[in-house]
Amino acid sequence: MGVVTVPMAVLSVASAGSGFFLLGTGSWQIVLSGVIACLVGLIIACLIELVVAVLDAIALATLSRAGRPAGRAVGVISGLVPMLVILAWGYATLLRGMHDPAQPLALWLWSYGVALGPWTIFALSVGGERRSLCGIRAYAAHLAYWLLSALVLIVHAPLVVIIPIMFLPAILPVTVGALLAAADREALRNVRI
Repeated sequence: MGVVTVPMAVLSVASAGSGFFLLGTGSWQIVLSGVIACLVGLIIACLIELVVAVLDAIALATLSRAGRPAGRAVGVISGLVPMLVILAWGYATLLRGMHDPAQPLALWLWSYGVALGPWTIFALSVGGERRSLCGIRAYAAHLAYWLLSALVLIVHAPLVVIIPIMFLPAILPVTVGALLAAADREALRNVRI
């Protein structure tokens, strides 16, 4: 996993550089809308974490009242909801960001930062046991965005193919989220990225 972190960091820095490049070419509206989208994304990330905390509490309560299968079902929902939002955000950002064929690389890099910046920044700012899970989500989001970009921009795959493939990197955060929501938190407290 550490090998993949290097291109993530390089692309994140390059996305900021592409923002300056786009400003220099007069594409200030694209940059401004991206900055606003990042701020909205940070707000969404905070709200999602509140929803996840509520779902985690419901999962634990359901586990003690209705048994393991019901508690685990709510736990899966707790792990799935944030990844669904993150993947939908990435898909919408890519489609919205790639509308100028004259500067495809700069636009892709900028959309990369807009799509993944909020989740990465949020993961870095979260403390305690939630930090690891948020970091795993951000990591999965980077991998899913790479797959999404290849499928949309290179392969031109239909949406029916794109969606299941984008979920492949989401398996780990959904599983860990479900376990944290409905299992022994002490057993998972040492998960680190």
